[in-house]
Amino acid sequence: MAKAHLGEVDYLRVFGLITIVVIHSMGYFFSIPGTNPISHAFQGLAINMLRYGRFVFMFVTGLVFFYSYKDRELSVERFFKRRLKNLVIPYAVWTAIYLLLGSLSNMVTWSDPLGFVTLWLHSLINGNGFNHLYYIVVTIQFYIFLPLLLSMFKPSRRRFWAGILLAGGFFISIIYYYILETQGPNLLNLVAGTPWAGITGWLLKYKNHLLFSYLPFYLLGGFCGFHLDVCRKWISEHLCLIGIVLLFSAGIVIGEYFFFYRYLGQSWNLTVSVFKPSIYIYSLSIIAILFWLSSVMERRGSLKVFIKVLSANSLGIYLMHPAVLFLLHTFYLWNQAIPGYLLVVLDPLAAIAISCFITLLLGSNKYTRFIIGEAGSIRLQQLSWQKTGL
Repeated sequence: MAKAHLGEVDYLRVFGLITIVVIHSMGYFFSIPGTNPISHAFQGLAINMLRYGRFVFMFVTGLVFFYSYKDRELSVERFFKRRLKNLVIPYAVWTAIYLLLGSLSNMVTWSDPLGFVTLWLHSLINGNGFNHLYYIVVTIQFYIFLPLLLSMFKPSRRRFWAGILLAGGFFISIIYYYILETQGPNLLNLVAGTPWAGITGWLLKYKNHLLFSYLPFYLLGGFCGFHLDVCRKWISEHLCLIGIVLLFSAGIVIGEYFFFYRYLGQSWNLTVSVFKPSIYIYSLSIIAILFWLSSVMERRGSLKVFIKVLSANSLGIYLMHPAVLFLLHTFYLWNQAIPGYLLVVLDPLAAIAISCFITLLLGSNKYTRFIIGEAGSIRLQQLSWQKTGL
């Protein structure tokens, strides 16, 4: 039998979703030339401080599946059929949509229908149909390896496994940032002409698309799924410590931004790298705080109906929101009529609301559900006072 639904996971998922939409909204305005220098500096800082959104999603994914299957058998055939229908097919559809949108702004070109199909198939494999689609490729990899992970990952010794996962993730972040990213060009020169040259170049190019790069966050979520009550209790009892770590790590991230990027002129990609050790610690602290806050809000029923709708349709919103932002910014041009201090709130809010509404429409028709993934979506017909708790 299926496990009881974890209401706090809905809140945590929505926190991550909002963060990602805000980043994509602010990224557009950050790229506009001629912005006030002070405003531009703090826009960049905000983007840098919100880089934890992907890790929240990964943590939630690991938590949900390991919680669900920790003491029951996984039907592999049924599992992969559901993933095909509810993730792979929507991903394929939206990859095509973003390639078509890219052609409108001359970001993507092809000569004929066969060229488009070739580009589409290539984009399905590498996740480069649009910036945010890499996450779907990583998620598909997680699903492929989930049966193996479920059979191998049995963290019965809580302190031992918690230490291994935390230290392992920190070690990966050091290797990735200080070797693969900071020294990437030097590394390529070092292995040039050797059998390692090809795989090194491939790793440097696609490290953001690999499950291994983020595996500690999936497994930390899985660890919490195995020991949910223990983790809840530990976080509640150590809020002060977590808060101190959060403030300390946030201070380091802010200091790095102003010193390395604003003062020394470090590249933007290095500045906002999600593999920085400081971002790793900062993200873990944020996840712990948000996990505690989600539990509190779930007990109180805060904004429950809105959280339920957004969480159930989070995949559709995630897939769709860059397209909505693109249309808002390209055709509506509302950013020219609204003051900046309001736009920073209204722009992502509009993207979320419009994406959610369209997702509800598509999910309410049996002929269009395949576009956004059927499982978990709340249909328009279900939005009643009785069924949503309004």
